[in-house]
Amino acid sequence: MRIRLRYCLLLLISLPALAQKPKVGLSLTSSKQHQISVYKGTIIVNGNKTFTFKQDSINYASKRNRVEEDKGSVFLFLDVKDGPKKNKLYVFSINNSIADSVLTTISSDIKDWDHDGLLEFGGSEAGELYPSADSMYYVPAKFYEIKKGKLVYDAEYTEKIDTKVNGVFIANPLENNGKYKVIPKKRRS
Repeated sequence: MRIRLRYCLLLLISLPALAQKPKVGLSLTSSKQHQISVYKGTIIVNGNKTFTFKQDSINYASKRNRVEEDKGSVFLFLDVKDGPKKNKLYVFSINNSIADSVLTTISSDIKDWDHDGLLEFGGSEAGELYPSADSMYYVPAKFYEIKKGKLVYDAEYTEKIDTKVNGVFIANPLENNGKYKVIPKKRRS
C-alpha cells in the first residue's frame, strides 16, 4: 500500500514537468536560403531585426505560420491573435534580408480553395447580430491569392463565398453610418 501511495505521489509531482511548454518562436528557411526567425514578436531575416509587433500576440503553434514562394517572391505568413474576433493573418514580403508588411486579412488556411491552381487565403469577420429575426447584417468576405509572384485580391472567389454565405453579393456593403447593409436572412433549405 505504501509503495502505491509513493508511486501516486511521485506521479502527481512529476506531471507538470511532463506538460509541453508553449511554443515561443519560429525558425523557417526559404529556397533562396533566407533564414527567417520570429521570436517574442520580432521578425529576424538573415540576422537582421526587420519588424517588431507592438504586442507579441503571434500564435506560434499555428500551422498557418509558414513561408510561401511564387515566381521568385518570398512571403511569410503569421497567424496573430485578435482578441475575441477571428485571428488575423499578417503577410510579409521577404526581400534583401528585410520583412516588409504587405497585407493583413482574416486568418485562414492557405490553399487552393477554388481549384484554379493558385493559393488563396482570407475570409470574413464574425458578423454583428441584427435585432430582427428576419434580417441580418451583410457579412462581406475578402479573399486574396498568390499570382505571378504577387498578392492579389481574388474578386471571383470573394463573390462566390459572399453569395453562398449571404445569399447575395454586394460590391459596396457599407452604409453611410459605417455599418454593413441589412439584408433579409437567407432561407435554409
